[in-house]
Amino acid sequence: MILAIFAAAAVAAGFHRLDEPKIASELAAIHAAHPGLEARIAAVSERFLGTPYKLGPLGEGETGEFDRDPLVTFAQADCTTFVEQVMALALEPELEKAKALLQRIRYRDGKVSYETRNHFPETDWIPNNMEAGFLSDVTVKVADRKVQWVFKTIRKREWYVAKSTADLEGFSDEPEAQRVARVERWRERGREINDVVARLPYVPLEHLAELGPAIPSGAVGSVIRADLPDRPVVVTHQVLVLQTPGGPIVRHAAYGKQVQDEPLDAYFAKFKDAKWRVLGLNLTTIGGLKTP
Repeated sequence: MILAIFAAAAVAAGFHRLDEPKIASELAAIHAAHPGLEARIAAVSERFLGTPYKLGPLGEGETGEFDRDPLVTFAQADCTTFVEQVMALALEPELEKAKALLQRIRYRDGKVSYETRNHFPETDWIPNNMEAGFLSDVTVKVADRKVQWVFKTIRKREWYVAKSTADLEGFSDEPEAQRVARVERWRERGREINDVVARLPYVPLEHLAELGPAIPSGAVGSVIRADLPDRPVVVTHQVLVLQTPGGPIVRHAAYGKQVQDEPLDAYFAKFKDAKWRVLGLNLTTIGGLKTP
């Protein structure tokens, strides 16, 4: 079934070109045609190909306290919002239910607020979605004895305290004094947040070409870099790994470009001599709802 998806002669219009009623219709058809979750992830994610890249296209909507970007948009995506929306649409056949599910994926316990958004992959997005049952880590299973671990102290307090009016989204018409006060409230939210040490397994970069065919199709790959004192994170990009007739590929929202496909080995070969060293790939599989 998965092979048939990639062998299709014609590719249907991307979701970024469709209105929501049409997306709802197409989503129902995808679920009807692909009862298996892996094939459905491939089919849903294919409809994001060509979606223009935008860093941080989603926020808390028109009532958001600090970020009023929309809660849902199919017009643009960054690496994580692409993965999140594919997860929601692949798990739910009804668009409105999928949009509600998206908020449970993006926010801790599904509570929409800036503070509960899964901002940091290491301490928020990956562990919270694993706890919610939407992700399962398969890195050790794929890497076996080749698995390595990365540790990183996540200093969310420093991240909040560094906020400025330039970071606000959707408040350009608000008087400057109100914006300054808003940012001070924003900073205050983070002052009591303790540092957390994140621990993630990864498939080492040098073994990805060898182990790529063993990665479950539809897995979420989180790119792991070396822990540097001046960098707030070690996860810098997220992709979907798909198995195709030509071998494993990454489907991802490429920075400054669009959602696109690249061969897994060729994609990671580019990072061999990166100044900020790429260590490898953390792998999680998608689940969480009853699917055939």
